[in-house]
Amino acid sequence: MKQYIALAAATALFTACGGDSDSNDPAQQQTGDVSFSMTDAPADDIEQVQLTVHAVSFKPAEGPAEYHELDEPLVIENLLDLQGSESTVILPTTEVPAGRYNWVRLHVLGGAGNSFVVDDTGGQYDLYVPGQQNGSEKVRHVQLVSGFVVPVNGEVNFTLDVDLRRAITKPANQDHYLLRPAIRMVDNSVIGTVSGTIADSLITDESCTSQLEGETLEGNAVYLYLNEDADTGDIYLDSQGEPADASNPVTTANVRYDGETDSYQFEIGFVPAGAYTVAFTCQALDDDPETDQTLVFPAQRNISVEANTTTPADLPEPLPEAESVSE
Repeated sequence: MKQYIALAAATALFTACGGDSDSNDPAQQQTGDVSFSMTDAPADDIEQVQLTVHAVSFKPAEGPAEYHELDEPLVIENLLDLQGSESTVILPTTEVPAGRYNWVRLHVLGGAGNSFVVDDTGGQYDLYVPGQQNGSEKVRHVQLVSGFVVPVNGEVNFTLDVDLRRAITKPANQDHYLLRPAIRMVDNSVIGTVSGTIADSLITDESCTSQLEGETLEGNAVYLYLNEDADTGDIYLDSQGEPADASNPVTTANVRYDGETDSYQFEIGFVPAGAYTVAFTCQALDDDPETDQTLVFPAQRNISVEANTTTPADLPEPLPEAESVSE
């Protein structure tokens, strides 16, 4: 399977663990509002990922955790439908005590038809949070280990980006998948979108190992890296599921063919404002997060993302107008 990254401000990793905490009574406290949505960075060899969320909780720096059980479990029928700038609300705007929070937990109903994966061969397999597959805990959580602030009388909105290339893994000789800790959190007030086209010559580059699956040419992807002129590396994780070196991408996006425009396109949503490098590879099918590999990136460019703006990032980068005119 394929998967993940770390991002400086407004990004965080999740860790998997069990147990819940008591509710916190916000009476006579200053309050603010918070909400959470979910989006997805894709994987190539999966057709469907259904995820059922039972509750969301978060821990104030002082006092017990806020535990918010949903009126009904939220069934996200296919995380793959939430690519690019698409998302779905997990926890609607909710009043909570203002202040700093240390972590966020997503409480997941695993297996038993609640959460599952359908691979590209049509096989369906239960999906669990690690430790849940033995049946001892019907609800288990993944935990965001860095915090956030809810301002007094203010409102904050966050999006959780599940990077399936890193998050979904199938243990050897097992008949189920695991949801590994590979979720980044971004503040919606400071995000933009990156989109662009990929030249046909890159899709047919001699380095390509992409494969035709039905009408889709899988293995073409754009990787996003923090900072300009970044080292472009593969997704490579340590034993804890965290980036093993500094060249891991922030996130990735599949490249899709658009018949109406006769072009190959990509879109990356929920990108915090800042400087980045985007790079194209047609070897994404070879990117095994458990091994360090050398992928070929035949084109890359620097971009600057601004909040509430779509940043163009065509690859290869167009020449300056004066240089593109033949003499």
